[in-house]
Amino acid sequence: MTSRPLDTSSASWSAHNTVLDQMGGPARLHAALELSDAVREIRLAGIRARNPGLSPREALAELVWEDYGVDLPRST
Repeated sequence: MTSRPLDTSSASWSAHNTVLDQMGGPARLHAALELSDAVREIRLAGIRARNPGLSPREALAELVWEDYGVDLPRST
């Protein structure tokens, strides 16, 4: 268990950990993957907002550059 975030009450943190403790491995993996997808979509939305002229492929290429430093082709 990690330390309670400073912006989270003790009661909320306890409830959060209770739910996690009750989840099985597959459910925890599914939740983690859903959160990862949500964060990626939020980041892509931010890239598109800062660069409205980018195509979907170009926005994804920018995300890959930010995460991994790999420069993908920007168009096909």
